[in-house]
Amino acid sequence: MKNKKLLSLKNKIFLSYVGLCFGLVLLFKNLDYIYYDILDPMLNPNVTDINANTPSRWGYFILNILIFVAFALAFYRLTTKAIKQESERRLQEQNLLYAAIAHDLKTPMTSVHGFAKALSDGKIQPDEQQEIFDIIYRKSNSMNDMVNTLFDYAKLGTDGYKPALTEVDICSLVREVIAENYCDFEDHGIELDIDIPETAITINADKTEMKRAVTNLIVNIYKHNPDGIRAKVSVADDNGKAVIRIADSGDSLPEGVDIFEPFVTENIARTVGHGTGLGLAVTKRVIERHGGKIYVETAAADYTKMFVIRL
Repeated sequence: MKNKKLLSLKNKIFLSYVGLCFGLVLLFKNLDYIYYDILDPMLNPNVTDINANTPSRWGYFILNILIFVAFALAFYRLTTKAIKQESERRLQEQNLLYAAIAHDLKTPMTSVHGFAKALSDGKIQPDEQQEIFDIIYRKSNSMNDMVNTLFDYAKLGTDGYKPALTEVDICSLVREVIAENYCDFEDHGIELDIDIPETAITINADKTEMKRAVTNLIVNIYKHNPDGIRAKVSVADDNGKAVIRIADSGDSLPEGVDIFEPFVTENIARTVGHGTGLGLAVTKRVIERHGGKIYVETAAADYTKMFVIRL
């Protein structure tokens, strides 16, 4: 609904801008009439040929001014409204970000605090202490991941951020991400089909950021789906564009929502105990910062969803 309202406002701004330009053209066109029919005879006594239609042209000229002013005011008001709405949207997103991160950090912090206090008070038996240390370590890693994700999302949203572009073989990068997560695919019983050409497909990209974006999608296959599903990862060259497709037969995506918006998937993520709903939002920002696109496409018959990255 918000996107539709914003689109409608953008259309109104565009139409008012077109009207503003049209009014400006008419205004300049009539300036020519005013000069030759009125100002020139007034300034040059030798000119005696005054057009009989001058009064009507004056009226037409004044009408053009009114049209121009009306469209100028409309353009100003709509633009101001759009800026205000965008500021409110960003503020709301920022507040939601703080609230979500605070909520997600509270649980592991409470656990770490409780276990540390129990260890300090000597309430944990020696043979149970190693297990508690492991829990504290996992919880602290979880908090570290949340903070890093928050930092990435905030960094990618700043105007001053520019990716450190180098030549990157996207085929090699995707294979590297798959290799790093292959044991997790096996642990979850996922049948993975890989279709990546041996020949290099080179793009200009920040390798660290691009790897993070691809990793988010690859990891989601086993983190946010039931065990034992099928998945496919492919890379191809489509008319000079590198295209990455990641499909799986797991849970279907929710309908009618933009899953790339922050926290849209947070409830699903929290249900299975992973993430803060920022993963796909970070991925989208990385791809768009590289001038690419990411979207969901209708998957083949064997799969329920497919993400497509076009660079």
